[in-house]
Amino acid sequence: MNLTVEINGETHRLTDCNWVLKNPAGCATGSLWASADTASADLAHREFTPLKRHRNQQIRQGYTLELVGRKQWQQRIQPCFQATCSHRTAA
Repeated sequence: MNLTVEINGETHRLTDCNWVLKNPAGCATGSLWASADTASADLAHREFTPLKRHRNQQIRQGYTLELVGRKQWQQRIQPCFQATCSHRTAA
């Protein structure tokens, strides 16, 4: 099975995408390859944060999940893991 998704008008194979967990400032704190097992934001959130009470706490605090293609990941997410993103310089 080859699942596809549309992100910003572009079609991607799901397995070529990443789910990204972002803190309230918008900085990525986690990333995982998307798959049939993580085909929704809720399923991906369960992978990042197994305990429901902790997921609910993150949601209340303003954490978000975003599905991104490889190019978006390299441009916007990778800098968060390299400590070169604008989120860190603003803090």
